[in-house]
Amino acid sequence: MLVKEMALKKFTLHLDAAIVIALVVALSLGMNAFQYFQVKSLTEENARLQFQGIADKLNLDSQQSFIDRQNAKIEQLEAAVSSAQAAD
Repeated sequence: MLVKEMALKKFTLHLDAAIVIALVVALSLGMNAFQYFQVKSLTEENARLQFQGIADKLNLDSQQSFIDRQNAKIEQLEAAVSSAQAAD
């Protein structure tokens, strides 16, 4: 009878340990899945922001080129006006 009780106690302890181990494994897998989806989301956002940065840089370069061309035209017109005024 005593041996049976000891075996039961041993089994109960092992069952508790198995439950704890299963909980730890389940929580670990859950955290890994959560972190995976976070990393995946952040990686996609990072790629999107990098592409957006490239597009923004191209737009800024294009706008700066347009501004430079307009400034050159203004300078030409100002030079033409000042030379016309000097001729008068």
